Amino acid sequence: MKFIIIAIKEIKQNLRDKKSMAMMVLYPILLMIILGSALAGAFDDSISFKDTKVVYKTEGKESISHNFKGFTKTLNNLGIETIETDDEKQAIEKVKDSTYVCYIKVDEKDKKIDFYKNTRYNFKSDLIQTILNIYVDRYNTVMEIYKESSTMSGELIDEKEVSYVNEISIQKNRSPRAIDYYAVTMLTMIILYAALYGAFGIGGEYIRNTFNRIMCAPIKKVEILGGKVLGNIVVNLLQSFIVILFSKYVLKAYFGDNMIPIYLVVLSEVIMAISIGVGVAFMTKKDTLSSALLNIIIPCITFFGGGYVPIGDFKSNTINLISNLSPLKWTNDALFTFIYSNNIQNIKIAIGINMIIAVVFLSISSLIYKRQVV
Repeated sequence: MKFIIIAIKEIKQNLRDKKSMAMMVLYPILLMIILGSALAGAFDDSISFKDTKVVYKTEGKESISHNFKGFTKTLNNLGIETIETDDEKQAIEKVKDSTYVCYIKVDEKDKKIDFYKNTRYNFKSDLIQTILNIYVDRYNTVMEIYKESSTMSGELIDEKEVSYVNEISIQKNRSPRAIDYYAVTMLTMIILYAALYGAFGIGGEYIRNTFNRIMCAPIKKVEILGGKVLGNIVVNLLQSFIVILFSKYVLKAYFGDNMIPIYLVVLSEVIMAISIGVGVAFMTKKDTLSSALLNIIIPCITFFGGGYVPIGDFKSNTINLISNLSPLKWTNDALFTFIYSNNIQNIKIAIGINMIIAVVFLSISSLIYKRQVV
C-alpha cells in the first residue's frame, strides 16, 4: 500500500511541473505538423510500389504453378513486379542486397512455402506475406475439396479471377501519408524521452539531499522503487494519450480501427523508457550525467528506429543492421504493420522486446539499490 502513496506523490510532483508537461505534449505535435507538411510530397514516393520486385520459384505439379499465377497477378495489379527464377542462391543474395523485396519458394515435394524478406521493406514484405497466406489457405481448401470431388477442385484451380486483396480486407489505396508516418514516429520518440522522468525520479533525490532520508525510512526498497516507476508510468501514459487523441482527431492521422493493440504497445514502451531512465540514474548516481547520457542515446535510438526518416531510404546494409538494435525500430514497425496490414504478430514481438529491456534495467536498478547503504 505504501508504494501507492509514493506513486501518487510522484504523479502530483510531475503534474506540478507544468512546463515539462506542456513540452512533452506540444513538442511531438509541433514536429508532426512541421514534418508532416514539409515532407508530404516527397514522402508519398517513398512508400509507393514503384521498383518493388518479388522473385519466386515453384517446384512440383503444374497445377501449383498455374494456380500461383493468380497470386502473382494480384501483386502485379498492385504495381509489384514478379520475376520467376531457377537460381535460388542468387535470388536470396538479391534479397539481401535489396534488389528484391522478397523471395518466395513453393515446394510441393516438402509441402511448404519458404518466404525470405529484406527487413528494410517491412511494410511491403508484410503486405506480400499477408496476401501469400491467403493464397496458401485457398490452395489448402482446394486440396481438401479434391479429396471429395476432383471435378469441382479442377474448376477452382482454373478459376481466372481471384481477389486475394479483398479477401483479407486490405485497402489497396491506403498507405501512410507523411502526417500518418510522423504521428506514429513522433509519438514513440517522445515516449522515449520519458526516460528523463524516470532518471529525475531517482536523481532528483540526490539533488535534494533526500536520498539518505528515504533509505532510513521504514519502507521496503522495492516499494520505493515500484512507487516511483508506477507514478512516472501513469504521468507519461496520460501525456501519450493526449498526443494520440490530438493527432487522431485534430490532425486526422490514421491509426486504423482497432486502437487496443496500439495502446498496449504504447504502454510497453512507456514502461521500457521509465525503466531505462531509472536504471541509468542508479548507475550514474548523478542527475546531470544521467540526463546528458539519455539526451545523447535517445536521438540515436530514434534515428536508427526510423523516427526522423524511413530507414529504408538510406539503402545501406550497415544502417539497416544497426537499426535492428534499436527497440524503437521494432515498435514503429509493429505499429505500421498492424495499422496497414493488420499484422498482430509484430505487435507481440515489439511488446516482448520492450518488456525484456524494462526487466533488465529494473533488475539492474534493484541490485544497485539493495547494495546501497546510508
